[in-house]
Amino acid sequence: MPTNRRPAVQLSTTRADVRWVRWAAASWARARGRARTANRAGVASRPAAASPERWAAEIAAGLARRAGSPRGTISYDDAIAVICQATGWPVGHVWVDSATGWRSSGAWHNHDDASRAADYAALREATAITDLGSGRGIVAAVLHLESCRFLPGLEGLGSPFRQQPAAQLGLSGVVGVPVHAVVGGHRKVTAVLEFVTAGEVEPDGALAQALLDVAGRARRRIARKPAPAAAPTAVAAPARPKPLDIELPGHLAG
Repeated sequence: MPTNRRPAVQLSTTRADVRWVRWAAASWARARGRARTANRAGVASRPAAASPERWAAEIAAGLARRAGSPRGTISYDDAIAVICQATGWPVGHVWVDSATGWRSSGAWHNHDDASRAADYAALREATAITDLGSGRGIVAAVLHLESCRFLPGLEGLGSPFRQQPAAQLGLSGVVGVPVHAVVGGHRKVTAVLEFVTAGEVEPDGALAQALLDVAGRARRRIARKPAPAAAPTAVAAPARPKPLDIELPGHLAG
């Protein structure tokens, strides 16, 4: 008798399991469908990230506005402003090769974010006193290939004093763009446009060409000393009439 009841119990349990599995599968399918719909709606509501091609076009347009002509030049400040405004990169700066090593040119650009003003100021102050010697960080990477480079992380900043405020700002990478000039008959990198970013960047293709176009127009503008004032010239005094020293006739002398 026990052997006759066992299959019946097993059969009943199996049918219940099948019904439960079918119900669970249907519920999971409905939930998955709702999740897909929500994901599609979420993706549609988020603005698409700018592509390198879009950045390149906006950089070219910004350069044309600043330079004013196909051969027009722009200052270092204008160069980094054009690129930051087109790409949204938070910080732009320029290193120059000086007699004492790679130092800050003083050219600087960052987004007007009043809530982070202290952190931006700290990064700028640390940059102003940083000496990269013959080249470190992004400068060394650019000098190695003389082309646009990207270094992930903040080691590309070349100094721990710069890394701390950059980390406070949530920055995580550095882009470098070479500025070439002819020195002593040889073409060499005399400056590096530096951009600190908050994400991964591949500065190649159309984007690299746009960056190099800006760098090719960038010039360091040194404040000219005012011309020395001309020495005052002596103004000749009007000649005084000499007294007449002549003998008058007696009838006129009276």
